[in-house]
This record gives sequence, C-alpha cells and structure tokens, in this order.
Amino acid sequence: MTGRCKFDELRLKTDRELIHLASSELDLGIRDAYEALECAENWASAEWHYRMAERAYAQAARLIRLTGDAPGEELGAVDWRLGQLREALDALSMVGSVPTGAGVAALARALWKARGCPEGLPEQDWFRAERALTSQAEKSHAACVGN
Repeated sequence: MTGRCKFDELRLKTDRELIHLASSELDLGIRDAYEALECAENWASAEWHYRMAERAYAQAARLIRLTGDAPGEELGAVDWRLGQLREALDALSMVGSVPTGAGVAALARALWKARGCPEGLPEQDWFRAERALTSQAEKSHAACVGN
C-alpha cells in the first residue's frame, strides 16, 4: 500500500509540474499572440509573433495531454487559457484572407481582448480589424496579379 501511495504522490507532483510548464508556455504564447494582434495591420511584423504563438500553443496542448490525475481546477484554468490562445490564433489566421463580416468580428474581438476588454469604443477594434484584413487581402491580390 505504501508503494502505491508514493507512486500516486509522485504522479500528482509530475502532473502539477506539467501544468506549470504548460502555463509558462501559454504565458509566452498569449504574449506573442497579443503582439501579433498589436501589429496585425502589418503582417510582415506580426507573422513572427504569430508563428511563435502557434508553437507555444502546440507545446502547451502536448503538455496538457500528458497530465493524468491533476486537480480539475488547476487543469481547467490552463485549459481555459489554451482556448483563449486558440481564439486569438484563429482570428489572426484570417489576416490575409478575403474580409468577411465573421472574420472582421473575430479579429475585432481578439483585438479587444488583447487590449484588456476595455469599456466603450468598440468601433476602434472593428476598424482596425477591417484595415488589417483589407490591407493584407489587397497585398495578396496584388502579388497574385503581378505574377
């Protein structure tokens, strides 16, 4: 019985360490995603941060899958942050595509969250999202027409 208790104790400690590592990766990923959102109108500047955020997301998701018996609230908090990062990355992935109402809305929401969800002036994020999507779509179109 003692050996089993020690094993369970070690497994719980390992799960907590994995959650801590995943949380650290998420900190980096969220920071990079918000940096990419900050300069989304200039994709050349935003792309590196986007790629780093994607890498952090993948790493954190792998670490979370390795946990077994971690306490639900600890894992739940990290899982929620993973979802927040995925939402920002999905919005950023629309940059360069043909602007749609849903795309603008998703990017505007991500921009708003990156600014800390402030009250008022939702138009500011909406117009930035439109500009980011439109400018990148125009650059992509010009590149295709030029070939």
